[in-house]
Amino acid sequence: MADSIPKTTLAPGGRPGFRPAAPHPCEEERLNSLHSLHVLDSDHEKRYDDLTRLVADIFDVPICLVSLVDEDRQWFKAHCGLDARQTGRDLAFCAHALHEERFLVINDARQDERFFDNALVTGPPHVCFYAGAVLRDSSGLPLGTLCLIDHKPRQLDTAQLERLERCALLVENELIQRDALLAERARATLQANIDPITGYSLRRRYLQRMTAWLQKRASQGALQVILVKLQNAERLRKQQGVDFYEGVLQSLSHQLNENFDDEGLLKGRVSHDTLMILLPRDQALHGMRWHRFVEQPWLLHLSANTRPDLLIGAGTFISDDMSGAELVDVVEEELDCASEWAPKDKSVQFADLTDNLNLRLEMNNRFAQALRDNELCIHLQPIVSAGRRSLSGQEVLLRWQDKNRWITPHQMLRIARHAGLDEELDIWVLRRSCALLSHWVSTRAEGTTVLPLSLNVTASRLVGAEYMDVLRRVLRLYRLKGDCLRLDISGVESFIATPEPLVSAMKSLANDGISFCVDRFGPEHDSLRLLSMLPIASVKLHPRWISLLQTDTRQGRLLKAWTAALHALDISAIAVGIEHSRHRQAMVDLGFDQLQGYAFGEPMAPDEDYGKWKARVESSLEPHADKSADT
Repeated sequence: MADSIPKTTLAPGGRPGFRPAAPHPCEEERLNSLHSLHVLDSDHEKRYDDLTRLVADIFDVPICLVSLVDEDRQWFKAHCGLDARQTGRDLAFCAHALHEERFLVINDARQDERFFDNALVTGPPHVCFYAGAVLRDSSGLPLGTLCLIDHKPRQLDTAQLERLERCALLVENELIQRDALLAERARATLQANIDPITGYSLRRRYLQRMTAWLQKRASQGALQVILVKLQNAERLRKQQGVDFYEGVLQSLSHQLNENFDDEGLLKGRVSHDTLMILLPRDQALHGMRWHRFVEQPWLLHLSANTRPDLLIGAGTFISDDMSGAELVDVVEEELDCASEWAPKDKSVQFADLTDNLNLRLEMNNRFAQALRDNELCIHLQPIVSAGRRSLSGQEVLLRWQDKNRWITPHQMLRIARHAGLDEELDIWVLRRSCALLSHWVSTRAEGTTVLPLSLNVTASRLVGAEYMDVLRRVLRLYRLKGDCLRLDISGVESFIATPEPLVSAMKSLANDGISFCVDRFGPEHDSLRLLSMLPIASVKLHPRWISLLQTDTRQGRLLKAWTAALHALDISAIAVGIEHSRHRQAMVDLGFDQLQGYAFGEPMAPDEDYGKWKARVESSLEPHADKSADT
């Protein structure tokens, strides 16, 4: 009978309900207990699957789940009548059940103010009735539920609820007894803040030890940091299983230990996929020894699909007065950025972080003063029409010169974010750009139209009411209309599941005449559905899409399909990162409408006179492009 239960799938998105569950009062202890069972992301087990089928038959419901509530998701150890293996925690009924003593019963979710607008109610699997019996560990902490789901309203009497509770006790016993010896050992090591896989300190313990470690070596001069990041960790864990993933981490730690066996070193697993070592500079690793990570048999015997992709970063720095937590945050940020530029050898990227680290540590304290003293400036980079090579727009780029060196925009943004000044920086750029536009508009020759300026802003910043209010006030202050600005929105992918706040904010500003462009679209996060909902005029495809043309023969067909899809939505396609003018015709053939990159002009400080500025830019387009082609 159970085999005849129809299966449904989850909706790809939708707006979550108005009231996601609050964290449990003992959330940290509850999560530690759940993780110590080593059950999350484990393979199917017949005894759990048989149990959910039996419970579904007993209560005559289409869906029965063993649901475990993790930090940001609910994961199904067993699922009868539902294909999905997990959902977001903000949508989870079971997250609410954690706060109940025994049960959470929702007779009709469509009438419940917590759930009536939940995507799991309004869309697949169309939850109407829900009954969840709380699953607890041996100490009484809630881990999840054994839950029943129906597509129509239901009620359970007292006898049925007691029967459901007895079924839940069977699941509890299975969970608590699951590999009891391993669970006990993992629980003990977690209490000691030691990672049972690598033997390294976990993040909290690592930060605690780092403070004393840095103080002890403050007089020893420069230190070195080494990081090893498993870039495809999530894919390996999902495709190859938890045991394989943990085996790779264990092999990585063994390789590091062979090279670094001094007890005075500080080793930590600072995140699920990153190992970190701090050591005095005189013990630093030099030369070709890094290639041991590439040449080891544990890497070479693996196929391309199962081989770990490693990002290894190393840098020498002076810690100064930065705390351990601040130092780890800075180092992790620089390592993530290195994935964009570090050279790759086989499956390993090597990045020398020394210059970037020292710049960050030095500039952190200088940035706030530089912003207050207007040491920063704006440059403009031309955007050209793909077919005619004429100026069609200009993007505002941030520049900062300190001690005869230019700080890159990405470095500035990271420094500002670390200092908590990223919002203040956005407003500074907005005011400086509007001041320039106001001057151009008031002094331009009669009949001259000033091209709008493109400003970069994150989607999360845009949905904040404060930024919208500031934007409107600045426009009024400089007596400008909205059509003088185009906002290049980055980070829209984070709104795929809940696009309504972003759509509302953009439509509100569009009523003021402001236009929009989606910046750095794809390739990891691309959604035509989301683009079709946004009031945008153009899309800048991610530079990585263009770079892949050199190595993937299929990339051209993919780009042509994307530009055609954008045109079907009446959206202009912009290719960015174009370094050579000889690529212009290829971009035209692929369907791009506008181009941007060093092949068509470097960012330059704007002139006071708009006519002279525009003439200077347009006259430089062709010669500059020819020079780029020669290069």
